[in-house]
Amino acid sequence: MPPNLYAYISRFVTLTAAEEGLFMQHLQVMTCSSRQILTNVGDLEQHVYFIQKGAIRKFFYRDQEEVTIQLSLEGDLVSSSVSFLSGVPSDFVIETMEPSTLAFLTKSSLETLYAFSTNFEKMGRLILLDWMLYKERWDIIRMVKKPKERFQLLLEEKPGLFGRFTQKHIASLLNIEPETLSRYKKLLPETSGNDN
Repeated sequence: MPPNLYAYISRFVTLTAAEEGLFMQHLQVMTCSSRQILTNVGDLEQHVYFIQKGAIRKFFYRDQEEVTIQLSLEGDLVSSSVSFLSGVPSDFVIETMEPSTLAFLTKSSLETLYAFSTNFEKMGRLILLDWMLYKERWDIIRMVKKPKERFQLLLEEKPGLFGRFTQKHIASLLNIEPETLSRYKKLLPETSGNDN
């Protein structure tokens, strides 16, 4: 099992040798080019992706505007989760922003794992809970915190984003104007040189 994926899963459960073997039978790996669409609006999401290498953006369309809701790097999970969990068409686009290597499970493979042991069910439940808590926390931050506070929190928690995604995409994630983001970055010498 890829070491970073093993470390991620180990945050939630300890797999037995048999469980790890079955997991590896179902785990698939794909390499993607930059700007490759993994999930589009209207698709039925069938995958949960774990980023081994690369950068991925998740966004939706508001009229003609692209609104970024997730920027992810190595060690993160990405999926159009509502579509994956409920079987409704995706409202989101998931796109690679640089050449990427992704490990993934299909929905049917995940169901097979759940049927195999309660430990896999526990893994799924705890990962989903972790996702939900993180998403709700950032939804609240975007609604309640002032723009500069949103910027500072993102810089503290995900500093790697600033060298890997465009200013436009990071500004969209923070729900601020790109010019505002540029102004904040100029106040922080350690982020200079990461503009793109």
